[in-house]
Amino acid sequence: MKLEKISIKQLFLLMLAFEIGSAIIFSLGAEAKQDAWLTVLIGMVFGFILISVFTKLSEYYPGHSLIQIIQQLMGKFFGYPLCITYIIYFTSQAARISRDFSELMLSTILVGTPSIFILASFVVVIIYTLRGGIEVFGRMAELVFPVVLIISMSTWLIVYISGVVDMKHLTPFLGSGIKNIWKESFPYQTSLPFGELVIFTMIWPALKDNVKLKKVAMAAVLTAGVLLSLNILGMVSVLGPQLYGMLNYPLLSAIRMVSVADFLERVDAVVIMLMVAGGFFKVGIYIYGASVGTAQLLNLKSHHFVLIPLGAIIVPLGQIMVKTYAEHLAIGLKFDMTYLHLPLQFVIPSLLLIMAYLHNRVLSHSDPTLRQRQ
Repeated sequence: MKLEKISIKQLFLLMLAFEIGSAIIFSLGAEAKQDAWLTVLIGMVFGFILISVFTKLSEYYPGHSLIQIIQQLMGKFFGYPLCITYIIYFTSQAARISRDFSELMLSTILVGTPSIFILASFVVVIIYTLRGGIEVFGRMAELVFPVVLIISMSTWLIVYISGVVDMKHLTPFLGSGIKNIWKESFPYQTSLPFGELVIFTMIWPALKDNVKLKKVAMAAVLTAGVLLSLNILGMVSVLGPQLYGMLNYPLLSAIRMVSVADFLERVDAVVIMLMVAGGFFKVGIYIYGASVGTAQLLNLKSHHFVLIPLGAIIVPLGQIMVKTYAEHLAIGLKFDMTYLHLPLQFVIPSLLLIMAYLHNRVLSHSDPTLRQRQ
């Protein structure tokens, strides 16, 4: 199956958009209260470890996706079920995150609109873009996401100018207790969003030059961690730690408090569009990974044939997977974390890396030229 190619810059922006994506919507690290911003930075440190595992695995098998690596290491009997598990995981994540953004729009700017219509429209636009190839998706990130970042920084500048920020909300430092900070940092802020980068093992084979892969991936983790931490600092300083943990969309609530000279108000509509833009890239990357994995597993000539069937699955799945939004969040944080995120983001990639190391170690004895991979 022929894969399109993307540049290092496009990869960095895609990874950054993916990590920030839906993470800016929710109250990350809320249990740590005024220290919520610190939980993301600690999660980022673990994120460096995870990204090292993912990139090292790709270094052992350059040009191979996670699905191909699993098949090569584990064979068909054990590898096939695991490959299917990952494809289902990527698909369910696309459905869940699509549901997140449809709920966001339903409760803010499209009140009263049937949720299925919002969800379907969101997914259709993403699939239409992906049918142009990952190159088109990468160029889109190159054009759109820098604008998103500039507008986001300008919006926070307006927030600080408006005088609604109270730095006392951030004190006392470590006042929530080390236990709460650690509990929020691992596995929650490590898995979401840094552990989710496992999906990029499906995209890295499309990179034109993978020499700087690890450096770019590390830079994306660092940039996303710092930006998310600063975002939480801003929200907590505006809303206070108690209110920050109670709200479904704390960023919107913080932005809605902005008023500059009774003129510059109601900038929340712009912020919603920026959040949806981040979600567009995040869902798109999950759909791309699922389509490429399916095509490779079934030996199809192109993953484009899989995109529309995947969309036909994702839309109803996002609609029926839970009954209420509260149940949607509860399942995402408890069931998914224990039975999906931890095994598929942490355990299995680590085991695969150990297997790859041992496999290459054995091969190096018969072919000394392979030693340079280790």
